[in-house]
Amino acid sequence: MSTDFWLKIGERIKENQADLALIFGFVLVALLSFGAGYLSAPESVKNSVIIEEPNASSTGFFNQSAAAGSAAAQQEKGLLVTSRGGKKYHWPWCSWGKSIKIENQIWFNSESEAKTAGYSPCACIENSAPAGYVSQ
Repeated sequence: MSTDFWLKIGERIKENQADLALIFGFVLVALLSFGAGYLSAPESVKNSVIIEEPNASSTGFFNQSAAAGSAAAQQEKGLLVTSRGGKKYHWPWCSWGKSIKIENQIWFNSESEAKTAGYSPCACIENSAPAGYVSQ
């Protein structure tokens, strides 16, 4: 590159010296703030998350110690829910699944069971499926 190019760059830096100093100051303050926040964080926040295999005591998608009552009731009912007058099946935590009255609920243990009964999947089946769930 020619010296003329470097001279123009030098002139631009001199012309905008105040703006460059301001930008450099903002970046420096941001980096110092991040470093101070990182250093002041508790040790438990700094440690990485370790995902372990589920215990033998867990049932389905729920851990008994976390939600024993609701999980046991959920497993007794089934995996998917539909309404007596409906045409689609839902996850129980889906907004449509939650709105079905208890007396109108029909439960299925699998998607194939629901499809065999003549029901089609709600959009929530793919949108809010639990991690690792594979649609049938």
